[in-house]
Amino acid sequence: MLLDLSGTLASLLCTFYLIRLSRSAWILGLIANLINGWLYWHKGIYADTLLEGFYLLSTGYGWLKWQKTPEKNSREIRSLSFHQWLLVGLAFVSLYFLIVSGLMHFTSTTVAQLDALTTALSLIAQVLMCHKILQSWLLWLVTDAVYAYLYWLKELPFHTLLMVVYTGMALTGYWIWIRQQWMPWPSDPVEP
Repeated sequence: MLLDLSGTLASLLCTFYLIRLSRSAWILGLIANLINGWLYWHKGIYADTLLEGFYLLSTGYGWLKWQKTPEKNSREIRSLSFHQWLLVGLAFVSLYFLIVSGLMHFTSTTVAQLDALTTALSLIAQVLMCHKILQSWLLWLVTDAVYAYLYWLKELPFHTLLMVVYTGMALTGYWIWIRQQWMPWPSDPVEP
């Protein structure tokens, strides 16, 4: 229960800072990844355990990517083209079938399809987030709603609540980033 609560709080803070386009999010994400990876392993959500390993790598990448952005463009947000959306869709389908196949053949999980669905969506959404792609929030919106159900099934009350809150935060992040694209914030520093 303590790991569930700790991972939830670190994850919430990470997402709050991602919405604000703050590099601090990546440090909080690192803490959340370590806690949540351990928790998911013990709950038998194996694809999510591996996903936390990917998040550890992407946390470093995101930190570096957001740090290398020139100051005047530190809050620049981009959107996917139609062609890029097609590539994202192809990547999702490929990842989903690869993950669900691996889970069904190599683990004893009881939630292979849900675990594969959320993992494939999360992988793509995280890569898009590292590149400050607006549509990453839309993918997180869907992913978080499905995760709420998965974690409810696995009796993780704090993580279920986290995903419900994340669903709202994804919508908020999407609207804030849209506003940022059209009406950039004043030139205040990214980090306090």
